Amino acid sequence: MTATALEFKGYSVKEQSYKRNETFNQTVQKVTLTPQIALTIENKVKEDVLLVNLGVKVGSLTDAPFEVNVQVCGEFVYHHEKDTARVGVDTLIRRNAVAILYPYVRSLVSNLTNTSNEYPACILPTIDVAQVLKEQPGASELAD
Repeated sequence: MTATALEFKGYSVKEQSYKRNETFNQTVQKVTLTPQIALTIENKVKEDVLLVNLGVKVGSLTDAPFEVNVQVCGEFVYHHEKDTARVGVDTLIRRNAVAILYPYVRSLVSNLTNTSNEYPACILPTIDVAQVLKEQPGASELAD
């Protein structure tokens, strides 16, 4: 097995919440859900261990039937010596780490909305999360 420069150690759920909009009138209002994606990156005790937080908010309590917030934290180890292409840790996180974590976020959003038993499950589309974050610079934040 070939080792990579960015090794995924696992993830944990930091937040998952579903709030029903009690004032939403399904017969009158059209539902449009636009996910908001946020990314934070922080170094752990050692330089080579990184915690990457990926969060998604779907819906709102003003114009949607519900609001869902999900945030996962992935732990990654950066192997500098294996980064022979000199891609760099920031690029590996923004491209690879986010792509690894997004399916977990999608699954959590689907599960939360499906178990509401009131609306169909909200299934987030497969997207290039790194590109979305690039296009929404306010939604992305790097932390030292």
